[in-house]
Amino acid sequence: MSRKFVPKYLPAALLLVLPLLLVACTRNTGLPEPDSKEYRNLVSAFYVGLAGLQTGEDVRAREKLTLATQIAPGEPASWANLGLLSVRQQEFDAAYENAEKARSLAPDNSQIESLLGQIESKRGKLPEAIAHLKKAVELDGTNLKAIFSLAQEIERQGEPASEAEAQSLMGKILAAQPGNLAVMIETARISAKRGDNTTLKKVVATLGENSQGWPDEAKQQMATLQQIAAGPNPRAAATQSAFLKNVLARVPAYRQSMNAVRTPAEFVGDPFLRFIKAPSPEPQPAPPDTGMSFSAEEISETDSESMVVAFDAETRPSLVFHNRKEIQIVDGAKIVFGDENVSAWNVAAVDFNYDFKTDLVTVSDRGIRFFRQDNIKSFTEVTSKTALPKGVLSASYHDLHILDFELDGDLDILLCPNPGTARPMLLRNNGDGTFKELTPFGPLNDVRRFATADIDGDGDPDLAIVDATGFRILINERLGQYRERAVPTIPGPIIAIAVNDVNADGQIDFVLMNREGQILRLSDNDSGTGWDIYEIARIEIARTISDTGLTGMIDTPRTTTGLLLADLDNNGSLDIIADGKAVLLSDAEGKFTQVKLPPGVRIHSISDLNNDGRLDLIGERDNARAVKLINRGTKKYHSQTIRTRAAQATGDQRINSFGIGGEIEIRSGLLTQKQVITSPLLHFGLGENSQADVARIVWPNGSVQAEFELKADQSVLAEQRLKGSCPMLFAWDGKQMSFVKDCSPWNPALGLRINAQVVANVEQTEEWFKIPGNRLAPRDGMYDLRVTAELWETFYIDQYSLMAVDHPPGTEVFNDERFTVPQPKPQIYVTKLPMPFAGAKDDRGQDVSATVAALDQEYLDTFGRGQYQGLTRDHWVELELGEDAPRDKKLYLIGHGWLHPTDATINIAIGQNNITPPRGLSLEVPDKDGMWVEARSNLGFLSGKLKTMVIDLEGIFRPGAPRRLRLRTNMEIYWDKLEWAEATSSNPVKFVRLETSSAELRYRGFSEFSQVNASSPELPDYNRLEGTAQKWRDLTGYYTRYGDVRELLALTDDRMLIMNAGDELRMKFKALAAPPSGWKRDFVMIGDGWTKDGDYNCSFAATVLPLPFHGIRDYNRASTRLEENPAYIRHPRDWREYHTRYVTPDRFRRALR
Repeated sequence: MSRKFVPKYLPAALLLVLPLLLVACTRNTGLPEPDSKEYRNLVSAFYVGLAGLQTGEDVRAREKLTLATQIAPGEPASWANLGLLSVRQQEFDAAYENAEKARSLAPDNSQIESLLGQIESKRGKLPEAIAHLKKAVELDGTNLKAIFSLAQEIERQGEPASEAEAQSLMGKILAAQPGNLAVMIETARISAKRGDNTTLKKVVATLGENSQGWPDEAKQQMATLQQIAAGPNPRAAATQSAFLKNVLARVPAYRQSMNAVRTPAEFVGDPFLRFIKAPSPEPQPAPPDTGMSFSAEEISETDSESMVVAFDAETRPSLVFHNRKEIQIVDGAKIVFGDENVSAWNVAAVDFNYDFKTDLVTVSDRGIRFFRQDNIKSFTEVTSKTALPKGVLSASYHDLHILDFELDGDLDILLCPNPGTARPMLLRNNGDGTFKELTPFGPLNDVRRFATADIDGDGDPDLAIVDATGFRILINERLGQYRERAVPTIPGPIIAIAVNDVNADGQIDFVLMNREGQILRLSDNDSGTGWDIYEIARIEIARTISDTGLTGMIDTPRTTTGLLLADLDNNGSLDIIADGKAVLLSDAEGKFTQVKLPPGVRIHSISDLNNDGRLDLIGERDNARAVKLINRGTKKYHSQTIRTRAAQATGDQRINSFGIGGEIEIRSGLLTQKQVITSPLLHFGLGENSQADVARIVWPNGSVQAEFELKADQSVLAEQRLKGSCPMLFAWDGKQMSFVKDCSPWNPALGLRINAQVVANVEQTEEWFKIPGNRLAPRDGMYDLRVTAELWETFYIDQYSLMAVDHPPGTEVFNDERFTVPQPKPQIYVTKLPMPFAGAKDDRGQDVSATVAALDQEYLDTFGRGQYQGLTRDHWVELELGEDAPRDKKLYLIGHGWLHPTDATINIAIGQNNITPPRGLSLEVPDKDGMWVEARSNLGFLSGKLKTMVIDLEGIFRPGAPRRLRLRTNMEIYWDKLEWAEATSSNPVKFVRLETSSAELRYRGFSEFSQVNASSPELPDYNRLEGTAQKWRDLTGYYTRYGDVRELLALTDDRMLIMNAGDELRMKFKALAAPPSGWKRDFVMIGDGWTKDGDYNCSFAATVLPLPFHGIRDYNRASTRLEENPAYIRHPRDWREYHTRYVTPDRFRRALR
């Protein structure tokens, strides 16, 4: 803040008026003073709103950005971001109004003019769009995205000089970025259209020089382009250039070049990250606190090692001492080993039984032992209950590590046997207190260093290991499979490994230290295709380390050379503790300054021991006594502690209890940091910032949530939300677009794991789902239906059509919306009007007749929750037919309700223990002696939300027995209404099948979901968008471009529409004349296709490939090349004309950047 001189002897009255004058001056500019409370409120509102915009929390974004415009109406960036938010939500008039307000405040801002151009383009006002984009380029000739957009719009204008002008604009971009592949290909295409052979040949030659590293498919297309450019008809190179562009979309270098000049169409433009007029907060960390010191205090009178353990997610961590005799928790339990002849005990903290209490596991040369926490003062040894063989329990180990090996929601243990005794062993947690020993890492031998983190950004944790052969990296291929990846040449043997985002670029790094004291950052480059390695610091290594012959590593935990990463001075960047003795503080440039520790100590743990917001150190003196070092920082920087945990112990279990292995990224102002979740508490330094505006959590199963305006020590509970996978159907009901139900394709996802060994077969792909007549009304002579992709999923839709079913008074029609194997052929059931059962009871004898009597969204839910989502105890509902039900007619049981499903990860977890797996519906009836017997088995389950099943009751009742029946299952099936109906075939019914009149694919975003209570499904609200940003880690590959897709949906022919999360398909069908008086019209949505979700335990869940096709029965064969896939081979033209939108999860990974 600039200092204002005030004369010492001003009159008192003027002194009273002066502050008011200053405020008025500030108000005239619409901007607060930089050091004022209003400025701090502006920064908070703007950056929380920006975070909402970037993370898909549009409701919060609108609220906070609107608040920012109220606090500082003169700041253009707030108005511009509101405009961007509105255009993403298809509110074009509001978008233009907000962007125009921003332009009026900053008329010389090129990015605002460009945004106005994008808005006008969306509104179909091409001349206005071009005018704004020209103004944007005039204001800033380096705004490459504006130049590229202008070139596209001018070419689209189609005037005689348009192509020449567009080519000239592309030339301007190439002058600034000569190696931009995307712009070179566009230049080749346009010059070929114009017949400019000179430019075409020049650009093609340059492209050829850059093609050495391209995949074979791209090289083939390039060779064809070169032939055409040199041939007699070079204009054909325009089409060939488009083919080359589509093939190159899978190449990271091409995508990077395109991102430099174009924002993906679904996101319209880039948000403003900084204020335009007001001063912006600094994005860099604060200066390091080089005056920081530590005061030492012995905390143990015996020869002990020390550690700090968070024994739950609510209380402060506890100090723990352990030696050969015992484990002592300060103010807690003492665990006596009873065997003093061991070499040493190594201790790991892990909640192995999913009760949200951290347990302890120990290893030594005498074996492994498990201690379950009952409470902080009581632990019970449960080693004998683990079901591990005696040979495993009594073997000799020197270390153990915790990881979620198969990503099934519980934590497993990697055992490191002593050298020469055995290979590393994995103890797979079965989820029921038992473990299974596995040896999945065959090539490894004598693991000495271990770390796990998602190094390549694909969502699953990879492994960094030092074993007898040196440093190695194993890439997680999912489903318990790991692939060794070659590592670059690394100087010296590696003696320590740590993980975290040490350079604050949003990507997790491996941090390595060698015997020479070099500290190196090893980072993935281009999603698994290369490595970057840099020296970031260097220290003097203590030469007291004993040489074991295994690359110079030491033997005992006490002398372990290690790396610890944490923000010790709270300046907003990670510091390093190396070799237990060197504390290195980082600065804004990534350089490190060493501060002194008290002599004669070695550090092993970090924790805030005195609750002052600064991290303290725990270790041992040279005399083997435990010591704590209290952090005496000199700068009053702020900090943020975040506590993570799953929401509940029952009814979910898709992530481990404390989210270990996930990631948290926070942003405060422009300062952004990411850390791996390694314990129930994570500590972030904030520097001068007072709070974290947003914390974005990526849980270990891939689910994402954002928390805003966090308190200093905030707990974050994982939201229990479905993540996949089903299309959602909306219809115009005469008043609004409203949700009808899940629709086709709903059959089990491609690659869905039934258990660790078995993948679900691909069953019948055609599905019928009823739309009640009162849910679909004509609008402008058309039936308007929309299908959205809301969850972590990819849809392959081959065909959609609509069938109108007109039936006379006194009748009803149904179709069976169940999944079962084998799947029956879809059909329409015509019945008389359904009737209620005479009585209904649940399996505990309670009368539930009123609950299942009407379609009122009051669901039968008396069976509780099981250990896992979708699975509960064995339960049933007992129904009684009244005397009004005929005995000599064909009857149907009609059941309306919804299914809360398991998923692939849960199925794998269930398959590891003795829990009864999901069992579909069965039908039981009493015999003449009153004993219940099974009359129908394998009846399957409802296909998602708001579905109806039809079960034929013919022949199920036993002679002389009452006409009662039970619907039985152990799945979470919630009944809304249960009724019976008599079949009828004498009444005429009219069927009319309607083909699509139009079908448009567009980007929409994600609906808001609401849930009445725990018994009800989560239902989307079409009229309220939750967000428009990339919400999920999308499957990588080619998707259908936006626009007209009617041709793809006309026939069942493997010409499929490929939809991504956030997409919407809008279909219109020509409305029919009204049915005869008194008749009723219902509809059936007919669909054919497949779905695949992103669950880490589905096969090939990271990619759009392999493509499905009719005739496929299983989904076990990898297809790494598009061109090898049968669906592509049958219709290659579709990948040139339709499937040209290449999607990656890059924006998901960099949401806050």
